[in-house]
Amino acid sequence: MKYMFKFCNLPDDKSTIKIVNEAANRLYYKLEGIDLETLDISDYNKRYFGSLLDNLQTNLQKYAYILVWSITKMDIPLNKFVFLDYGGGSGMLSLLAKECNIGTVIYNDIYDVSARDAESIGKSIGNRADYYIPGDVGEVINFLKEKSINCNAIANYDVIEHIYDLEEFLRKISLISDSNLRVFFSSGANPYNPLIKRKLVKNHHKCELLDREPFIGIKERDPLKSYLGIRKEIIKSLNPDISDEKVEYLSAATRGMIEYDIKKVVNEYLTSGTITLKQKYPKYPSNTCDPYTGNWSEHLMDIYQLRNILQNENFQANIWCGYYGDSNTLLKCLTGRFLNLLIKNLGRYGLVFSPFFTLCGNMSLLSHD
Repeated sequence: MKYMFKFCNLPDDKSTIKIVNEAANRLYYKLEGIDLETLDISDYNKRYFGSLLDNLQTNLQKYAYILVWSITKMDIPLNKFVFLDYGGGSGMLSLLAKECNIGTVIYNDIYDVSARDAESIGKSIGNRADYYIPGDVGEVINFLKEKSINCNAIANYDVIEHIYDLEEFLRKISLISDSNLRVFFSSGANPYNPLIKRKLVKNHHKCELLDREPFIGIKERDPLKSYLGIRKEIIKSLNPDISDEKVEYLSAATRGMIEYDIKKVVNEYLTSGTITLKQKYPKYPSNTCDPYTGNWSEHLMDIYQLRNILQNENFQANIWCGYYGDSNTLLKCLTGRFLNLLIKNLGRYGLVFSPFFTLCGNMSLLSHD
């Protein structure tokens, strides 16, 4: 199976594995021949989607793994299955889902530019999703209710580490369906892998402290100014006469907060001298987010706390280790396969070597009773 991770845990469902593997193979040749420069898409997605195409087999292995586990053994024919690609970015997971002939494929992303670009890419190769929904989980829930659509599975990669209020998001997940629902959220922000953690902490400090220079293909939604600098501007805008000392204190106290929470903290402090709203995820103090959008800089999370939240929402939930795809070089390929064997046999301790983790869960109709 060329498009499945080697030596990983896969479902005991050879039929679904074969369907997804063959679909990934067909999609590979469709995408291999695509010319992004001729498409009417943003420079951002020409750059970002282009980077996915540079390592196409590896990325298709990753999305095939996610899709196989999302749709396996759901007792629903694929032509009647409803799959939600939440936070789909460039839409590669949606493209694969359509290539599998899943009945209804729904793409969503909070960034309207990505939603528009993903639709253009889908049209160009004949893999357009059935619906494209720009917005956050609230817009998705409202859209599905208006259309009387119940999702059977919701999945993504590298999304949950960017959601500002992830606990609220997880508590709303059950609202996207009145039937059995599977969630499969994979994230490269694995706090148990020391190499990944060190890399992310370095990036946190960069986003927090350094301004950026504009470049072709930048995501226009992201600010150029440092997050610390933005918070200081917001604080000063609320009280131009505030002392520099208080600005320094409040800008540190509001690290990892969106603008409306920053304003709550500042107003409370200036009124009472106290701060009751605390930073999220204090276990990882380097975490920081865009104060305007709440988009986290790939924040490190207490992933077992996330599992517990899903369990409290009547999901059977767990944390799984992720695996390595085949690389373009033989040495890296062999190393990845060796690590996959190690990860598979170590159970939860395999997270120390895993390139990503997955928060997965199942909610049945009985959970609504």
